Amino acid sequence: MTQQASGKELIYVKEGHKHTSPIPQGVKAGGFIFLSAVRGVETGSTRPVADTEQQARLLFENIRRALEAAGSSLDRVVKIGVYMINLQRDRPIFNAVWKEYFGDAPPARFAVQVLDMGGAGDDSKFLADVTALA
Repeated sequence: MTQQASGKELIYVKEGHKHTSPIPQGVKAGGFIFLSAVRGVETGSTRPVADTEQQARLLFENIRRALEAAGSSLDRVVKIGVYMINLQRDRPIFNAVWKEYFGDAPPARFAVQVLDMGGAGDDSKFLADVTALA
């Protein structure tokens, strides 16, 4: 579902991750879709699952749902920024799931290690910032 506001469409997804802050899951503007703070949580939840691989899968499913709600898809993703709590431990797991979702034509990506996920006070291992074509 999208809402119009100041020349941009705000993206709200019923099936997918919820933010702990009062922000939409994304914004559609200028031919692009920008998703912020996508996490590996189950639908309607703000708490991540404990399993690292499942958290990565849920993250990609939440990206997919938000993009589809905005009229786009995973194959239109051009860049993903990934924030991880532990790059050394979790990157191999994340990369395996990444390959399942993006195959041999992945978007550009960066990954950085962070101390926490913005004070969310939870067990998120990953947080994604996504840019896709509308």
